[in-house]
Amino acid sequence: MLLALVGWTLIAGLQGPGGTPPAPLAPGTAPTSAQIEQRRAQSSSLGRMLYEYDRAAWLSSDALTAKIPKEKLAGAGGYIVEQIGDQLLRVTYYRGGVADAQAFFVADVRGGKVIRNEVLAQPIALTREQTVLARAREIGAVTAQERSYRPCNSRPFNTVVLPSRNGGPTAVYLLSAQQDAGTYPLGGNYRVVVGSDGKVLSYRPYSVSCLNMKVPKLPAGATPVGFMINHLLDPAPTELHVFASYSLGMPLYVATPDKRVWQVKGSDIMLSKPN
Repeated sequence: MLLALVGWTLIAGLQGPGGTPPAPLAPGTAPTSAQIEQRRAQSSSLGRMLYEYDRAAWLSSDALTAKIPKEKLAGAGGYIVEQIGDQLLRVTYYRGGVADAQAFFVADVRGGKVIRNEVLAQPIALTREQTVLARAREIGAVTAQERSYRPCNSRPFNTVVLPSRNGGPTAVYLLSAQQDAGTYPLGGNYRVVVGSDGKVLSYRPYSVSCLNMKVPKLPAGATPVGFMINHLLDPAPTELHVFASYSLGMPLYVATPDKRVWQVKGSDIMLSKPN
């Protein structure tokens, strides 16, 4: 027996390469096939990055708290994730504000596992590249407060900072954290794009309301086929749909304004065939 897990929310926005939004479509203008294909490719790439960076952060946080008690982490400034080569993500935790940030813990993550972690004997200043990411993270947090952005549960945002391309803008994602194993927040996610000069270039929510999807108890022999959401303001799924599918471990079906239904399965985005 196959059972669909169904929920509805309102998702909005367009996403461009490297976190830079493309020019918005004029009101009432139908997107071309090329524009939809471009957005689908961008969503696929960025959504996978979001998931991998977010996963590296929570895996490394477990390694951190295994070595440093939580009460001794008070005042820690944050963390940044950098890609080292094709398969390795390095997570650096630092104390203090950007102006005087000092790295004190580093963890390397590959293939969903922490392969190395170290409490630095002597804290060191962030590199120039790390400072850019940390500054964008800080600006993103301030902007979220100014815009009254709130997560969809009592936990603080998970913050993912994606690196810029060739010194361009940096995208900061503020994501509602998963509070328990059976509930998935599909709302309360935001993006702030920060220019190389530290100015906020754009900001946006990815939904107009919260939607915490709960996995129901299924009868014996039943297998869930996925979650479904209604996506009214965009012609194709966004990177947050890809992120959600990876987090759910199953497909996410996205209904768009043209009455089409997309299947998002990990980073694969395709039109769902009618039953």
